[in-house]
Amino acid sequence: MEFTCHLTYCVLSEYLTGMPDIKITQHMLNNIEYDRDSSAQSEKVSGKMADVGCKCTPTVLIVCDKADLNAAAYHLAQSLQSPLAAEVIVTVLVAESIRKPFLERLQPQLTAIPAEAAQDVERNRVLALINNHSWETISVNELGVNSPVLVCDVTHDHLGTGYNGIATLHTFRTVQEAISLCGKETLKAVNASIWTSHHASAYEIALKIACDNIFIDCHQISLEPLQKTSSASGNASCALVENNYHYETLILKNGRKNIVFPIGTAITN
Repeated sequence: MEFTCHLTYCVLSEYLTGMPDIKITQHMLNNIEYDRDSSAQSEKVSGKMADVGCKCTPTVLIVCDKADLNAAAYHLAQSLQSPLAAEVIVTVLVAESIRKPFLERLQPQLTAIPAEAAQDVERNRVLALINNHSWETISVNELGVNSPVLVCDVTHDHLGTGYNGIATLHTFRTVQEAISLCGKETLKAVNASIWTSHHASAYEIALKIACDNIFIDCHQISLEPLQKTSSASGNASCALVENNYHYETLILKNGRKNIVFPIGTAITN
């Protein structure tokens, strides 16, 4: 079901006055695989990769307070399990208030990475660098060299050129600090997966960070519906609903931005 472009401006108006929260249906909570068709979606839509030296299409995961920690941890664990995949979370931002419970949900889900990734020369160089500097890491000791690794409070420029299989993790206290941290990361993400029950905050982040594709309370949803609508509408903002997801494309001064979030069966304040 398509809506006129007028809906897009209504959405922005709601953002300015306070976006309503989105009620996730029980079906979505029971079926973690509702975030379907995730492989290579960003490459299909944006057609661009990350900075020089990075051979992936990177995502920043932003977990705010009052977020669905279980779903966010699940998607991060899946990404960390394949650190050299084409679609990968390279940077994680976590609100200080929920950092501990989020990591408590994440660590039991961390499993051994493939041997190819564990033996990667560049990744092991970075691990040695992290060890030499005694930087804090999130990993699973029992898995040894096969453990996924997050390094805390350093940016990718500390680790080398481009992406090397190690994700960075930063802690923030305010929305503005989260936006600032995104800007300071030298490995620029194409996609952002923002988890929060407060959609005004999600839109504030979405409109102020450089990512092309924004997924709110979901991760790497297929953007094919927007491709079809954008082809028909040309270089204009548009919005539509399909398969229980709200899709919109905003044409801004700094370029095109795609935004997706699940609408479930109801939108509540």
